[in-house]
Amino acid sequence: MSTAATPGVSPPSGLPPVALRLAMGCLVLAIGASLTTCRLGELIHPSITNTLAVSPNRVDTSANVGSTTVRTETLYVTNADGGALAWSATKTTAWVDLQPDSGVAPDTVIVTLHYDTLSQALHRDTIVFTSGEADNVVRVPVAFNVLAPAAELVVSPTNRDTSAFVGSTQPDTFSLRIKNPGALPLTWTAALNASWVTLSDSGGTVPPQDTTSTLVLVTLRPESLSIATHSGRIVFAAPGAIGAPDTVPITYAIRPCAEPGITLDTIITGSIALSDCAAPQRDTSHAKLYRVQAAAGDTLSFRLTAAFDAYLVLTNSSGTALDQNDECSGFVGTACITNFRVPASGQYLIEVTTTAAGAAGAFTLSAVRERAPSAPQAAGQFRKDSTVAIGVGAVTPQDTVVFKATLNDPNPRDSVRLEIEAAPVGSAFSNIPTHQSGLVAVAPGGRTVAVRASGLSENTGYHWQARTCDKTGRCSAWLGYGNPDPAADFVVNAVQEAPAVPTMLNQFHGGLAIPVGGGTGGGGLLPTTEPVTFVAVVADPDPGDVVRIEVEWKLTSDVFTGTTNLHPGGFVASNTTSSVTVDFTARALGARDDYHWRARACDQINRCGGWVSFGGNLETATDFHAP
Repeated sequence: MSTAATPGVSPPSGLPPVALRLAMGCLVLAIGASLTTCRLGELIHPSITNTLAVSPNRVDTSANVGSTTVRTETLYVTNADGGALAWSATKTTAWVDLQPDSGVAPDTVIVTLHYDTLSQALHRDTIVFTSGEADNVVRVPVAFNVLAPAAELVVSPTNRDTSAFVGSTQPDTFSLRIKNPGALPLTWTAALNASWVTLSDSGGTVPPQDTTSTLVLVTLRPESLSIATHSGRIVFAAPGAIGAPDTVPITYAIRPCAEPGITLDTIITGSIALSDCAAPQRDTSHAKLYRVQAAAGDTLSFRLTAAFDAYLVLTNSSGTALDQNDECSGFVGTACITNFRVPASGQYLIEVTTTAAGAAGAFTLSAVRERAPSAPQAAGQFRKDSTVAIGVGAVTPQDTVVFKATLNDPNPRDSVRLEIEAAPVGSAFSNIPTHQSGLVAVAPGGRTVAVRASGLSENTGYHWQARTCDKTGRCSAWLGYGNPDPAADFVVNAVQEAPAVPTMLNQFHGGLAIPVGGGTGGGGLLPTTEPVTFVAVVADPDPGDVVRIEVEWKLTSDVFTGTTNLHPGGFVASNTTSSVTVDFTARALGARDDYHWRARACDQINRCGGWVSFGGNLETATDFHAP
């Protein structure tokens, strides 16, 4: 019957497609032949039908006796006329399981076939789908063929899709698992079609029913491959086994070196690994490559510090090497290209690589547009409390000195540190820092930074110089502090020491030396006073101390006690002569007194050194007599 509309007759609006077909069909018959009639109610409100549909329309599968592989099928339940539709399903055998067995379409049903209790034969059942809202029943026949026991080959994963950089020497190793859910032992072999693929094992036997499995390590070796996408496959054969042969395809993309762009005045951290590409300029090494944009006339510096012996290459965009370096002067293992004058605007390539073939490790690369930091300003020296200043050339009673200065850099994003070289007076500067601060961010107007130097040598004068260095290793010129060389900027005297034993002892009377055992003269009919001057060279190891002679004299018959007849001289600078004069009485009429004496040196706080006797004779011998 045609469903085309009759000319001049419009179909009733608002009716569903099925109702329209029914109404139009009745109308055509009534007009054409009056062979049938349709009641008006049927024309306006015809019956609405639902049609239950299930796909696929049959389940036909098989399994082998003893296999552990679960057999499942998915059935899709729908309403062929659209809309929701309640449904239910039944089956007649215990080996068929339906999950779920009722619901509302559209829906899915998982059919699980349990064959552990089934004999080796063809088994059948029928799944019946019904709906109280549909005018049909759907029957899905089930044919389940239980076959003789067999091995079953299952390989996972089923494929490998990976990549590597050109020149990489890092093997890509992954594992394939060979399983046998079948009831018989599985004997397998593997074959390759690519020389860059190797297997840890090319054959073996797997026990039945998944009691265990076999792992095969597959290694992809990229070092001989060019830039391209390479394909290979591993074919697993297992005669008589279900699922054999099985092919695992391999896709291996070899990529060119990555060249990420970087901006100048930055620090890049990274690492060189065997998985990196081969260095374009050093093909036995691996490399990281970085692109940088520069303008003609720029001055660029690159510094590479690394856990390995570093090597740097700078090329233009066409790959021509413009400069290279394997070690900065004074920095072992650090490579640098400094003060490179850019010949033309464009992109340049920095090749971070290694001196030794196959080396690897972490690195830090600085790439800067050269602008040195400013020289330190407002430098000063302080005691360990960082507050009490040490005057230029002054003595400090501590072995720690704090150096301070204000630092700045024309690059506002830079970080800077204070570097100090402190050397004993008499030692020339090497321009290598002995002490340095940590890095601090540049601040508007400069930033005051302190460096602490501890364990300075006792009784030593120091001179020092300072400079500013930034995080990329750029430094200002060295700036000397304080006194012009060779004068000391400060002197360390942290341990207060006693003066040394006096030297060059002598005795005088009236400006004339009294020989050892000699007399003062004088006496006669009446006693006279005879002055004796004792002299010695005194010294003190403490810088800045003053010292004096102290004399103890006794009659030759008396022993020294260190408590009486003590006479101090005047304070003098270290390593100079100090003296003291003592009046002795020369008795009359030839009477004579014999004396001996000794001396020591004492400093300004009355700390004294050891005694030394005059004359080089016995203590019982006379050093001088009066008269």
